[in-house]
Amino acid sequence: LTIAGFISLTLLGETEAHKLWYHKRLCNIFKLLTKLMPSVACDIQNVANETFEKPGVIIANHQSHLDLMYLLMLNPRIICLTNTWVWHCPFYGQIIRYADFYPVENGIETNVEKLKTAIDRGYSILVFPEGTRSEDCDILRFHQGAFFLADKLNADIIPIMIHGIGHLFPKKEFLFRKGKATIKIFDRIRPDDQN
Repeated sequence: LTIAGFISLTLLGETEAHKLWYHKRLCNIFKLLTKLMPSVACDIQNVANETFEKPGVIIANHQSHLDLMYLLMLNPRIICLTNTWVWHCPFYGQIIRYADFYPVENGIETNVEKLKTAIDRGYSILVFPEGTRSEDCDILRFHQGAFFLADKLNADIIPIMIHGIGHLFPKKEFLFRKGKATIKIFDRIRPDDQN
């Protein structure tokens, strides 16, 4: 992915078509990896029949490093807000920079204009409101940033629940376990919803 990004976005030029091509490669590779993962079943429950055609702010609980892979395989037009250490990670930092992920080291407020541009280009923004991975798979307290962002962008919130991924690859372990990953996509919460 780093080589593909370098060729398509550095050598050939950073155009909208090249960006989308890169995001499609990312999405397809993650789909393939989830299918090839030994002894792990994946169940996507799209109860809302979500297509991601209309961009929004995706909020999801955070259990494992694998969460991002399972969420980015849902659609190529998803970008993510990241922590500073992820942005600077030598292993996959360049990949996420090519994919237009945004670090929130200086607060989410400083990125509102950039993220509005991403929404206008048709990309949904993925936020983990807990801010960190849960060690025991319990959902931690949500920070307000994702909701602040949805309000500022006048964007729908797309809630997604992740279950089981934290048991497959827990926060403080480096071995994969057998099991099942479940991704459940719920109905959008729209800015004009009354409840």
